[in-house]
Amino acid sequence: MKTFKITPSLYMCDTTKIFDEIKKLKEAGIDHLHFDVMDGQFVNNYAFGPKILDDIKKHFSEIEIDSHIMANNLNDKVELFKNSDYITFHINSLQNEGIENLIKNIKSLGCKVGIALDLENNVNDIKKYIKDIDLITIMSIKSGFSGQIFNESTWFVIDEVVQYKNLIKPEIKVQIDGGVRWNNIKKLIDSKIDWIVVGSLLFGEENYNEVIKKIENLK
Repeated sequence: MKTFKITPSLYMCDTTKIFDEIKKLKEAGIDHLHFDVMDGQFVNNYAFGPKILDDIKKHFSEIEIDSHIMANNLNDKVELFKNSDYITFHINSLQNEGIENLIKNIKSLGCKVGIALDLENNVNDIKKYIKDIDLITIMSIKSGFSGQIFNESTWFVIDEVVQYKNLIKPEIKVQIDGGVRWNNIKKLIDSKIDWIVVGSLLFGEENYNEVIKKIENLK
């Protein structure tokens, strides 16, 4: 039985044909998408905004979307992303009303809550919040830019996060984001990661269905 889910990052698709891309992903069996949002402050880059999210949900309401928001002061704008299924923020981001209030605000929108760990973080940074969240995203690259190499120190963080969540709250999903390639994806599957964000591994190929089947057959 498959124990993991592939979550394609729309940031890496051909955004001039984003709805065609999502249709192809859906036909290949994808039911969950990774939607990057960047504010140019927390990370030195920009990505999708709420209008695109709303349009995607309008046409593909059955597909779950995790809005991975790399932004400071999200309390001021989190309601703009209410059509997300998950809203993920970074533990290192600056939140003017505090992380506890941000979690409460996300939940009030009917969304599930995710926290992302950057390369310098570990499980100790989120222990006080773990009972209130639904998703832990482990960054294996520096946030904000694609095409980077998987940071090998991430393996230790994966092990400690998976062990801790299984002890405290097993239903939490653990997701890896960044640098996923053919040379590490099998080890990620074996590490009991729930969700694996893929970018160029998938979007660099013509036939998404074949790639996804190839990944699933690695288990």
